[in-house]
Amino acid sequence: MESNKEKKLISVIVPIYNVENYIEECINSILNQNYRNIEIILVDDGSKDNSGKIADRKSKEDDRIKVIHQKNSGVSTARNVGIDNAKGEYICFVDGDDYLSSNYITYLYELIEKNDADVSLTPFPRKFNNSNVLDEENGENDDIRVWEGQRAAEEMLYYNIVISPWNKMVKKEIIDKYNIRFNSKLAFGEGFNFSIDCFQRANKVAVGKKKLYNYRVDNPTSAMTKFSMKLIDGSIEAQKTIKNNLVERTPKLLKACRYANWHTYCDCLNTMIGARVNKKYTEKYREVKKVCRKDAICVVKAPIPKKEKIKGLLYFINPYMSAKLINHFRLRKFTIETDESGT
Repeated sequence: MESNKEKKLISVIVPIYNVENYIEECINSILNQNYRNIEIILVDDGSKDNSGKIADRKSKEDDRIKVIHQKNSGVSTARNVGIDNAKGEYICFVDGDDYLSSNYITYLYELIEKNDADVSLTPFPRKFNNSNVLDEENGENDDIRVWEGQRAAEEMLYYNIVISPWNKMVKKEIIDKYNIRFNSKLAFGEGFNFSIDCFQRANKVAVGKKKLYNYRVDNPTSAMTKFSMKLIDGSIEAQKTIKNNLVERTPKLLKACRYANWHTYCDCLNTMIGARVNKKYTEKYREVKKVCRKDAICVVKAPIPKKEKIKGLLYFINPYMSAKLINHFRLRKFTIETDESGT
């Protein structure tokens, strides 16, 4: 067994912007990891609240914390600054309004080490809000798989893996060798692009099933909780960027890109219908709805769950009603899940 001194240094990068209500819990969850050989890089992206002050205070309590203050430049730039300052052999990312289970880093690290992988991940997080408290997951049952990098890219493009960067650990050697960075020109989808770039350079990706990343869904300041036309346009642009930047344009990857593009348009339609702005942005609504229906055929041979194929059929029949139904069931599903978690 490795001693703490022998274990490799891992850099944990946390972009911070106006999360004063959550950031201390986030930092504490990283400090309390049972994997101790870490550096925590807190990048305060010009917060207007007390987030930066809290970060500075926490850095005085533990010398593993490094705080960087910068003018507001966006989450991509903040993460890139973190990468530029990271000294660890592996890098992982945490959002400032989320928190980690105590064995999160150990789990991802061991996935990499035991499987000689370049990237490790868990496909999905646990979702929570202020009304429910999540216990530590015992996660006795696990199903570890090792994929080639191209397979991992395909799985993410088929949305069988959450598209954000925070459920993964990446070997810094790959990031440095290929100069992989978050695309600061993208308003959204920058994490999706970053992960696809990393996967395509990885020889092996180790995948486990334990849900050890706790993802907040009720932060009122989060870009994901408010409607923005930038979200719609940015998400669509992100898909074009992924396709244009493919390392290998194999038929399988191009097919997966087509599905991801369709899925993104459907997400955009769901967002517009859920926010009730389809009449306000008529032209964009018609464009999005047209793609949702026209390209729904891509689900037929896609390696996705049966329920996702059914969704594709529904979008082909009636995109508007499909979006209405999905918004209804998503709200109901989350309400049930959080109620059960809190009991």
